[in-house]
Amino acid sequence: MQIYFLGIGGTAMGNLAVLLQLQGHRVCGSDQKLYPPMSDLLAQNRIAIYAGYSAQRLEKLSPDLVVVGNAIARGNEEVEWLLDHKKIPYCSLPELIRQKVIGDRDAIVVAGTHGKTTTTTLLTYLLSINHCDPGYFIGGIPLNFPSGGYYGKTNSPFIIEGDEYDSAFFDKRSKFIHYSPKILLINNIELDHLDIFRDLRDIQRTFSNAIKLVPSSGRIIANGDSETIRELLPVPWTKTIFVGKNDGNDFIIEDEMLSPQDTTFSLVGNGTKIPIRSPLFGEHNVRNAAMAIVAAQQYLGPDLNIDLSRFKGIKKRQEVIFHSKNTIIIEDFAHHPTAIQETIRAVRQAFPEYKLITAFEPRSNTACSDCFQEGFVGAFTGSHEVYIAEVYKNRAQRLDTHKLARDIRYCPAYPIDIDGIKATFPRKIDRERQVFLFLSNGDFSNVAQHLKDNVNS
Repeated sequence: MQIYFLGIGGTAMGNLAVLLQLQGHRVCGSDQKLYPPMSDLLAQNRIAIYAGYSAQRLEKLSPDLVVVGNAIARGNEEVEWLLDHKKIPYCSLPELIRQKVIGDRDAIVVAGTHGKTTTTTLLTYLLSINHCDPGYFIGGIPLNFPSGGYYGKTNSPFIIEGDEYDSAFFDKRSKFIHYSPKILLINNIELDHLDIFRDLRDIQRTFSNAIKLVPSSGRIIANGDSETIRELLPVPWTKTIFVGKNDGNDFIIEDEMLSPQDTTFSLVGNGTKIPIRSPLFGEHNVRNAAMAIVAAQQYLGPDLNIDLSRFKGIKKRQEVIFHSKNTIIIEDFAHHPTAIQETIRAVRQAFPEYKLITAFEPRSNTACSDCFQEGFVGAFTGSHEVYIAEVYKNRAQRLDTHKLARDIRYCPAYPIDIDGIKATFPRKIDRERQVFLFLSNGDFSNVAQHLKDNVNS
């Protein structure tokens, strides 16, 4: 089967393209702009990529199926040709995953505003080292696996990151609605994606719809410290397992110790106390690990190998791309105020003796808008300097980066363009110990790599 991906450069689209090619399908696709790590992954797998969009080219290729990415809108000439001529069937990414990848297998769906990719990867790693050979679909590039997608054995579960964002321009349901979870993990529910959701209640509503799909034989594993989640759970038709630090959870996180080398904690539940050592740093990653461990136990049983010593993490999730005595360069995906705050706190805990210089690119639809104009102000607390890049997408009601920089009073903060970052940051490298933290859910015009190249030169 020849499958054409319209918008192949997205993380989910690229990983699915690789997965389907590994299954024996012929895969190609188009996009306006590709950047690492997805451009590298697609090239490594020799997937044909066409620059820009062309109705004439699509007609000539005449694939058996077109997968339309959720970033593709009406007005795209390939979309308009598909709708006008009705010669080629098309579908959304989650619809294809459900039909061609998950099928009738048990789906373990990891959902939540933050932590989906890390928790999904941790859970996949745990099942893999326990000889389960699961299939998986991860919204990033896991460093322990060849790619973000793998079919696995048909008698093993399929683990998938459950995004609450919409499926396609013709299907405004959240992606995770398509996946019919046997086990559903919910890390957190916060205000986000206000380009498609009205408010927090609207976001809770779509999570409630996912909860309704869990069968009586399934499980819901949820952050029991979150009030927005507690308003939805438990439900009468299936078992809910709460994980958190507060009393009243079924599994309680205790004895948390954070150091530059690793993180240790205990997970108490079912009459046992399990000591855990994780190479990930930050309190949010303690919760991510606890959720993944509980989910793995629910599927495989309590006698579980929980050795995380060889877990390498995910690209652009607190990824240290350069480390010398005085200079550390880190890339992270954080783009929501809470995620930024947690990432900065984690970096300060891991490198307490270093000055922290943070650069942030507002790139997601919500980050580019003014809905977090006030929320971003306190998000960079812990930084010694903050640089706010220009918004990636122009919007009618967009984030005012100059006002944001003025409103940050706890440290020097500057609005700056990409060329300014590339010119300024290399000059900051000296004998002082410094961490350069780059936050963006895109490529950030490769400013982190540019700094790394200058350090090495």
